[in-house]
Amino acid sequence: MRVHRRAVIAAVALSWAAGFSTAEAAVRLRLSHHHAVGGHLDQTARKFKELVETSTKGEVTVQIFPAGQLAQEREGIDQLDQGVLDMTITSVALIDKHWKPIQVTSLPFVWKSWDAADRAVDGEVGKFITEGVARNSSVQILGIIGGGFRDMIFRGDPVTSVEGMSGLRMRSPEAHLWIRMFELLKARPTPVTWGEIYTAMMTGVAAGLEAPPLSVTDAKLHEVMKSAVLTQHMFLTYAININKRKFQSLSPELQKAVAEAARQTASWSNQYAKDANEKAYEQMRRAGVKIVEPQDRNAWAAAMRPLWDEMAKDPESQRLLALITAVQ
Repeated sequence: MRVHRRAVIAAVALSWAAGFSTAEAAVRLRLSHHHAVGGHLDQTARKFKELVETSTKGEVTVQIFPAGQLAQEREGIDQLDQGVLDMTITSVALIDKHWKPIQVTSLPFVWKSWDAADRAVDGEVGKFITEGVARNSSVQILGIIGGGFRDMIFRGDPVTSVEGMSGLRMRSPEAHLWIRMFELLKARPTPVTWGEIYTAMMTGVAAGLEAPPLSVTDAKLHEVMKSAVLTQHMFLTYAININKRKFQSLSPELQKAVAEAARQTASWSNQYAKDANEKAYEQMRRAGVKIVEPQDRNAWAAAMRPLWDEMAKDPESQRLLALITAVQ
């Protein structure tokens, strides 16, 4: 009886130790993003967490830090490159500090449709971007997501002509591409990080901004903005990123599972954004936002066209622009 009892105790201890070792061996990925809790990117992060943890049976867990808790967008991608963060979801164009040609993906009027962007990122364009970023940084892109076409949004009456932009203070992302775009429109670019945008718009730091409708409603900007002009001048894309060294530290099986979860998440998120952008326009209208067409979209395109030549001077940028143009 005593021997049997010792055997039972030993078996229980061994079982407990094995469970403890499994828990200790679990990989935790800290994923940071800059959008509000419950918004598009937060839903995307949650979907990724669900898929990763299910497919790896808990061997990989994902801890989400939303709303810029760990870092705002620009600093988040820098911290990812340094290995301070494991993962981020970031606007593709804001990876430009680490690989400048990526700015081409956000050139004004470079995308003709959402479907064209889908085909591009699923093909040679996506491969070219992923390889370029990985070659020049410690950022590994696992998936690219559409966020929608960007419109001009104003605190007051809509500005429907290019001439009306002259002298207006417009919120700009902290990136040269947007600053230069507003300069070409003769507006006054005012860089403000996304996490501070609601307060900036409410207090009148700028007269307006530009963003897709879903980003507007996610950030509740329709509460402080009165009009929108459907310029649809840029197409917003996000990237699901992981630190390259962190990714390579995983076993081949876990790398495959994480990459597949990101691929499935990107597909899910893309469809979510397509549906939610249309609903966002309705939400804006219900809030009293006046939504109008621009007087002459070709005039807006012509004013911004010099960016194409400026951003595509080096061979890699020229190659990326050619790849994008080929799928339109």
